[in-house]
Amino acid sequence: MRATTTFRSSEMAAPVDTHYPGLSYEKDKLADSMFDATNTALVRLFRLLGPSVLRLGANAVDRCSWNGAIRQLTPILPAHIDALATFVQAAQWQVIYGVNLARNTTANAASEAAYVASRLGPSLLAWEIGNEPDLYRRHGYRPSSWSYDDYLQEWRAFRGAMGQAAPGVSFSGPATAFDVAHFTSPFLRDEGARLSMLTHHYYRADRNDPTSTLASLLQPDRGLLTELSGLVPAAARKGVPQGLRLDEANSFYNGGVPNVSNAFGTALWVIDFMFMCAFAGCTGVNMHGGGSGPGYTPIADRDGRVSEARPELYGMLMFSHAAQGVPLEGTVDADATINISVWGVARNDHGLNAVLINKDGARSVRVELASDYPATRFEPLWLRGMGLSATSGHTLGGVAIEASGSWQPQAQEPIIASEGRVVVVLPPASALLLRSL
Repeated sequence: MRATTTFRSSEMAAPVDTHYPGLSYEKDKLADSMFDATNTALVRLFRLLGPSVLRLGANAVDRCSWNGAIRQLTPILPAHIDALATFVQAAQWQVIYGVNLARNTTANAASEAAYVASRLGPSLLAWEIGNEPDLYRRHGYRPSSWSYDDYLQEWRAFRGAMGQAAPGVSFSGPATAFDVAHFTSPFLRDEGARLSMLTHHYYRADRNDPTSTLASLLQPDRGLLTELSGLVPAAARKGVPQGLRLDEANSFYNGGVPNVSNAFGTALWVIDFMFMCAFAGCTGVNMHGGGSGPGYTPIADRDGRVSEARPELYGMLMFSHAAQGVPLEGTVDADATINISVWGVARNDHGLNAVLINKDGARSVRVELASDYPATRFEPLWLRGMGLSATSGHTLGGVAIEASGSWQPQAQEPIIASEGRVVVVLPPASALLLRSL
């Protein structure tokens, strides 16, 4: 198969750097002693991605209680925050820190905010109050009569108490699951001028839906593009400094589909997904994970200790290496039956990064890349697997990412450009980052 591609830019595109691909975890991971500078393998894996954003919250945020103030909830103790502070300093990351809204008091939230802010300091990027309030009635946290207006009143009470306890720390929100019309958009209208970041969540579909397959995941999600096309400009009009961030995202909710959400194809998907979001103006994505089950997680762990670097981490690391400027979209002229996508980055040093992704599991494709950049040589970084459905055997730069956090790509001969054109052959189920020299 053959394909030719050129690039186009967009005024909406959000600049990308290593802060773009972040990670999201359940808050109760703090109680597992996962986030501690002594967890050296995890520190190394975070540092491989580069300085970025760790979000702690998700469903567990409303099942955790500061200092064990509420019985039957997971206690989050000062010692856990002390350890977190050492971890983010060692990893050079910042934190979006979630506080329980569903079962909490403003006084307890203020106490937690004061301590967390004192220990994290500049590593604390923003507060997040509660998680997915649009599902509170479904979870039984609130009665059926509870509405957005009730949520806003509660949220403002917590914001006031926390803001007084820890002045100068920004707020993000509303961390909604899906209800843009009744929660995300009204919240932006009412609180956007006082937010540092608008947050929303993304999953392609329910893991229990029979159509939740790898093939469906590897196709563009037009519904997401429609959501972004509304929320991104709305956040800009409100002057939200850090725009819209998908601070919890992954393949299929309810934990992912075994042997799909942990398969090599997700490495290709996550690159495509992040570029699509960035080109549409979204300012960052936090991939959700944790645990060692056969569903989704970029980094698998057992009791907080790294057990495996999963395919999504490979894709995130390739994206991080490409993320050095303004994203470009590749327009591809190819047989419509082959699943290929191309993205570019107009680098801050005026060079070009190009990412070519072959999501076809059986066919190679010969790609001719044309650009206006005068480079004569490109440095390659290959992402390869044993097949789209493989759950082992992946390499980036010719080597695996070790559970110890070790990764050192093999040196490769540059690929030569001729008259502004580069020709490469992409094997099935592979991606290639080309960096102009």
